[in-house]
Amino acid sequence: MKYSVIGSNGFLSNAIGQFCNEVGCELDIYGRNEPKKHFFHNFYKIDLLHEKLNYHELVKSDVIIYSVGAGIQANLREDSSLIYALNLLVPISISNELVKLNYQGKFITFGSVFEMGEVTGRSMLSEGDIISSKYKCSSDYSISKRLFTNFINSYKHEFVHYHFIIPTIYGEHENPLRLIPYTINAIKSKQKLSFTSGDQVRQYVYVNDIPRIIQNSEQKKMPSGIYNIANTEIYTVKEIVTKIHDHFGVRLPEDCFGKLSRTDVGMKYLALDGTKLSGFLNFTSLTEIEQIIKNY
Repeated sequence: MKYSVIGSNGFLSNAIGQFCNEVGCELDIYGRNEPKKHFFHNFYKIDLLHEKLNYHELVKSDVIIYSVGAGIQANLREDSSLIYALNLLVPISISNELVKLNYQGKFITFGSVFEMGEVTGRSMLSEGDIISSKYKCSSDYSISKRLFTNFINSYKHEFVHYHFIIPTIYGEHENPLRLIPYTINAIKSKQKLSFTSGDQVRQYVYVNDIPRIIQNSEQKKMPSGIYNIANTEIYTVKEIVTKIHDHFGVRLPEDCFGKLSRTDVGMKYLALDGTKLSGFLNFTSLTEIEQIIKNY
């Protein structure tokens, strides 16, 4: 089995690359820099904004995964043109090129629960809810992801295309400014913590479970489509922070919430309904946060 991953050193692409190493898949990588956290068979250096992929080699792969993304971390303040190019225009171009070349393998892309926008309800979101959402989006990241998901829902192709909508992903090697590592590092260094109100509800999936689901989908010969990757771990920010403090046996400061403002505070409840995907895969329960906290 040959995998090609477009994106070389991102949080998700590293998890996919490490999984391919573990299961013994042949692995080609396309990106600006060689991967630092996993092995590969071939590396193709490319700037996706200005150069064309080596499609002659790419279409030899059984599975092609587009794991490039921009605008995920608001604090990086990436230019909007970069966000729309990498989240929308480039993957559309790849999709259309694979159609022209009569690709026979599987193409995998990712959407985000954040493309739902500032939803007002508290229900689990189906794939249809994501596709048809008209709620206001507060960031270019969310808008670009929404537009790409709607493209996937509309374009014609003969190869298998899995477009996975993912919730908040976490893991040992994520950006240290994200919620879980930020909280853990502050506890360890005895630094003062500052959060939003802490009332936003988010669903969490361990990043290393994503490639396992991809492999399971491929092995089960699941049909093309848009699928939510969901988990039962749904918490408010305050509950996650409390859970981490309890793990370390540290008292949660009473004055740490309500100190910050973020662009996603209008998204009060974001959780995916994974019924469609689980109906095909019947996978066992995913990893729980308490199992991973000790690895940070």
